[in-house]
Amino acid sequence: MKVGSRMPIIINKKGDVFEEFLEISEEDIFRIKLDYPLTHSLVVAKYKDKYLLLFNRWRKEWEVPGGIIENGETCRDCAIRELYEETNQKASTLTFNGLMKFNLHNGKTEYGALYSSRLEQINEFIRNDEAEQIVFWDETQELDNINEIDKKLLEYYKES
Repeated sequence: MKVGSRMPIIINKKGDVFEEFLEISEEDIFRIKLDYPLTHSLVVAKYKDKYLLLFNRWRKEWEVPGGIIENGETCRDCAIRELYEETNQKASTLTFNGLMKFNLHNGKTEYGALYSSRLEQINEFIRNDEAEQIVFWDETQELDNINEIDKKLLEYYKES
C-alpha cells in the first residue's frame, strides 16, 4: 500500500505523524503486505461514555493504553496485556478497528493495531513504572498535555 501525496491525519508537537488508517479485518493483518513493521497495539477504551486515558510518567502526557508487541504475541494479546499492565483494567469487549501508520520524529515508520474496548467495571488503579494516574475523560474536562495523536484516536472508537 503506497500513500502518495495524501495529507497526514494529524501531527503531534514532537513531529510524529499519524499518516494513514487502514480499515481492514483483523484476519487480514498478516494477509496483506505492509511496507513497514507492525510494532504495537493501542486501545481506545470507554466506561459509561468516558474515555480511559493514562498519564505517562516518562513522556509527561495523557495517552491511550498500549505498547510494543512481544515475541510470540498477537496484536490482540498485546492490547489486552497493555490495557491491564498500564491501567489495571480488563477489557469486557475488544473490537479490532484497523491499522494505523505512523512516521515518527526519530525517522522510523511503523504500523500499530488499534482496538476499542467497552469496560463494564472499573478496577482500582495501581501506579506503575509507566502510568502515574488514569482518568475517565468526557472530552469537556480540561486536560493539560494530551498527546494530539491519542486525542485523535478517540474518534476511531467502535462498539462491538
